[in-house]
Amino acid sequence: MNVVEFLETSIATNKNIQNGCGLNERQVLRELKKLGDRVVKIASGRSPKYALTINSFGVGDRINLWEVDGHGKHTCIAVIRPLSVGGFFVQKRISGSKLLLGEAKNGLYDDLPFFLRDMAPQGFLGRKIARELSTRDDAIPNNPEYWNNNHIGEYLLTNSDDALGDLKLGNSANLRFKSNVSRSTSTDYPALAKQAMSDDVPISSAGGEQPKFITFCAEQKAHVMVKFSPKGNDKVAIRWRDILISEFHANEVLNTGATTAATTRLIEEGDRLFLESIRFDRIGENGRSSMISLKSIDAEFVGSGENWVSSLIKLESMELVSSQDVLNGQWLRAFGKLINNTDMHLGNMSLSIHGDVFNLLPIYDMCSMGFAPRKNGEVMPFSFTEPDLADEGLSNDLIRKVKKLADKYWCNLSNDPRISDDFREFLKSSLLGS
Repeated sequence: MNVVEFLETSIATNKNIQNGCGLNERQVLRELKKLGDRVVKIASGRSPKYALTINSFGVGDRINLWEVDGHGKHTCIAVIRPLSVGGFFVQKRISGSKLLLGEAKNGLYDDLPFFLRDMAPQGFLGRKIARELSTRDDAIPNNPEYWNNNHIGEYLLTNSDDALGDLKLGNSANLRFKSNVSRSTSTDYPALAKQAMSDDVPISSAGGEQPKFITFCAEQKAHVMVKFSPKGNDKVAIRWRDILISEFHANEVLNTGATTAATTRLIEEGDRLFLESIRFDRIGENGRSSMISLKSIDAEFVGSGENWVSSLIKLESMELVSSQDVLNGQWLRAFGKLINNTDMHLGNMSLSIHGDVFNLLPIYDMCSMGFAPRKNGEVMPFSFTEPDLADEGLSNDLIRKVKKLADKYWCNLSNDPRISDDFREFLKSSLLGS
């Protein structure tokens, strides 16, 4: 067996190659030198390992990773090398964060690097994209959950302008300095909602399950993500209106407290209610800011898949987040429990890369999701019992403060004239007293 054949199926040290190919150390080094840039050297204790690269995503074995700053300037921060054995090797540039090298700190990944995961199509709009692409190419699954790394990589090479966060993939991404910004005003939102609910037009790769679209709002002079209620006034539409209103008030209250949340506004247009959120991974028309979900970060660095707080605590033990971020996570989880948020999964919290650590970003999707219609469309009667926060790891003083904030939320929500009569009656009789 020659060295190429051996490395096609193995990541190996010089000694491993010697044993597998019947060569001595100098012969191995000579063969590796002949292979040139096709071989990457991976730090691994005292004995480095070698891996053979392979062409992938239809663009070769060197794929540039670009970071876009707040002014839209592109900087190549790493080169991604697909490996013949599967997985990837990330070669960090000087300007790139050490976090790009992953939990092992050597750039070796068994699967797609964590920072690319969130850039892939997902959720409600991701399924629209996959359905549209599958009609053009039978080889592409119509559900992004079934996409493999090649599907994701090939998509990102031409569509990372729309991806979450500040990263772009591809050797020519820096040539696309200005993305094609879709401008609109709030009066356009009914038409955009109709388009988002159609089966043939992809809107964006933003994650999440609720119906939404993204656009550049001329009124706000900002990129926004817009959720919307079903059209009409049946029970499902009314209940989803209540949920969107609850998210607006949760954000309003949190932005006056110890943490920060997305900046939102409610808009009634065309028999729908819209919740518009200013995107914090975009700056102006062309600038960007880092954003990676806790789900992706946890999968790479922690592997717990449990909840916000447990994941943040473990990241803190690795000196990857601050103690203040952990405290804010505890505060947010406690607040969420107190407002009946039953959807606080790891994908609903994100962090940014700041140097070689992560920073907690403003919270989003914070709402009274426990009141939402079920997946089968059934609308349940309002019901909620305030939970015990004794196991949340908060001091008694902090529990009192977060309860006070939750009380303010319920009060503001009950006084909003846009909520349904049933919701207001429930709030005043069961949560706020008669």
